[in-house]
Amino acid sequence: MYIERKQDRMLFKNIERRNKVIHMMGGLLILLHAYEKYSVGEPTYIYFAVSGLLFSLIALLHEKLAKNYPWIDGVFFGIEGLLSIVVAIDYFRMEKKALPYAYLVAAALQFLAAFKKSKRGIKRQEQHSIHVE
Repeated sequence: MYIERKQDRMLFKNIERRNKVIHMMGGLLILLHAYEKYSVGEPTYIYFAVSGLLFSLIALLHEKLAKNYPWIDGVFFGIEGLLSIVVAIDYFRMEKKALPYAYLVAAALQFLAAFKKSKRGIKRQEQHSIHVE
């Protein structure tokens, strides 16, 4: 039982796995929105489905991408922020009350994370290139 707990904690202590899970959850949220669009018969579901699938597939490659491009987390969070804004606009169009604001708050947090992660990643890449030369 102790081993299982340790493995469970490793998911949250391992930064790469945690980031991968976070990005996968973002892709799944977009896929849920696509399903919602599909269930009400709106043709825009295909755009959300393609975006969610692509984002989820790219998130699966997160560890490999992050090794070569340390700033990639910032790009992921930026894309998630843009998709959250698109979903919020869609919910505003559907005249939802609170849900669009929740997506706007999520987008703001995602853009903040994008800025911080990109800044750290660029600094790390510059330091790595200095050590390599």
